[in-house]
Amino acid sequence: MSKPGEYGIESVLSWLRWRPGYWRTLRNLRSDRSSITADGSTLRFEQYAFEPASVFPNGAIQANQIVEVNLELMQLRLSSGEVLFVTHPNKAALLTFVNSNDLKVERRVSVWGALLDPFLDTWEDQATIDRQFAWFAGLGLNREAVDRWRREVALAMYAYNFGTMLWEWGSLDFRDVLIAQQARLRRAEFKDFYWRAMQVAALDPLQTHWFEGHANTAGSALDDVLLDWYPKDLTGSSKDFTEQWNARTEKVKELRTKLLADLTAAYSEPHRRYHTLQHIEFCLRELCKHRAHAVRPSEIRWALLFHDAIYDPRRNDNEARSADWACRVMQEMQRPDDEIVRVRKMILATAHAGNAETPDEALLLDIDLSILGADDATFDEYDRAIRVEYEWVPEEAYRAARARVLQGFLTRDRIFQTVAYRQQEAAARTNIERTLEQLR
Repeated sequence: MSKPGEYGIESVLSWLRWRPGYWRTLRNLRSDRSSITADGSTLRFEQYAFEPASVFPNGAIQANQIVEVNLELMQLRLSSGEVLFVTHPNKAALLTFVNSNDLKVERRVSVWGALLDPFLDTWEDQATIDRQFAWFAGLGLNREAVDRWRREVALAMYAYNFGTMLWEWGSLDFRDVLIAQQARLRRAEFKDFYWRAMQVAALDPLQTHWFEGHANTAGSALDDVLLDWYPKDLTGSSKDFTEQWNARTEKVKELRTKLLADLTAAYSEPHRRYHTLQHIEFCLRELCKHRAHAVRPSEIRWALLFHDAIYDPRRNDNEARSADWACRVMQEMQRPDDEIVRVRKMILATAHAGNAETPDEALLLDIDLSILGADDATFDEYDRAIRVEYEWVPEEAYRAARARVLQGFLTRDRIFQTVAYRQQEAAARTNIERTLEQLR
């Protein structure tokens, strides 16, 4: 069956499984079991996957050797030009290292990701393929160079994606081609390929536009999490499966409708001025912008939805009661105990009594406090709204209490705990100092 567009290397893809090296590639493919540990400014690798690498098989790099980090692709770009990879099970350790060492985080478009498009289980129309060739040309890769790279890796990539029945249709990337080529090539050949491939990766341009996602309203966020979390007891024949799936979908819809109504009512209480649904949806938009800094985005999204669900300015147990509500619904959905514990801790942490214990807690807290680094007008509007929520407190007592809270942020070494918000630190301190002066 022909595809709607052609890359120009289709003849190479014919009968690849019968060519020398195909079955050897399949036999030699190995899963990546590498891990990292962070010790201050040192990042240690164990069982690193690629033999020519500077950290193979066990090695370490210093924070000052890292030029930038790509959290979407889990790549470290070193000053030497080498790109190192971190597996997703190690993302929490990587984020802790990134945040504690103030490493630069960048989004880049992967040239290797584009080069590997012909080996995906998907189709592209000719116009899209032609635009991609024009994009390559703008980076200095003409049609001949693109074809040469694709022909060089074709056998290995075909074995990697189709021979293993991975059937990846969304994206393949630099790490994938290295795994595949290492399985196909002899040691010396792979060493040569490894460093030549690094030169291609050096062309990766900065990403100027990116998709922030749609889960930035309470309703859409509930949709995303419930569809992922609601029990999936799907067994039996295809007919049974369809009926069970439809029944599950209906139950998700009913729960979503009820939760949205209950949360909307809670966040619309008349005494609220800042801790409203508008604040929650602002936080959800912030999470969409910085999703790459999250280890478990669904857990953060759920914690944000509920973190101010119970809010009585006259009480000091709002976070605990909000956490109880969030976790009760999770228990009804039979979520794992460790997941419930993490969500509870995140919501309790929004009391802002200390530092975060995990990268997800740190991101959630920074999102909740990001209003402190807003422009003057937005910050002042927030400050006035807080005063209205505490209108029952006499002016002198309010000024003293508010000053203590704000001064507490200033005494911290840093207000924001993640590199995602570190650029707002100066603005936050300026806003707080200006407000303290007014309170005095």
